[in-house]
Amino acid sequence: MTYIPKQIKRERERIEAKLDRELIAQLEQYCLYLESDRDYIISQALQIAFQRDKGFAEWIKNQPGQVLDKNSARSR
Repeated sequence: MTYIPKQIKRERERIEAKLDRELIAQLEQYCLYLESDRDYIISQALQIAFQRDKGFAEWIKNQPGQVLDKNSARSR
């Protein structure tokens, strides 16, 4: 059983991130293992983290009506 299911194609927005070489190598191996691309693996890993982080869920609940737009998240 895998932690991340096979990829469902969805509309995506491009972001840029720098990762350690070792992490990239492991990411590439995981992509081969799941027969999926980097974008899918990274987005699924983030969704899992967001769903399981109880502190983050509580913090989100306490953000009154705040919705991040494309530019506000990038400015950090």
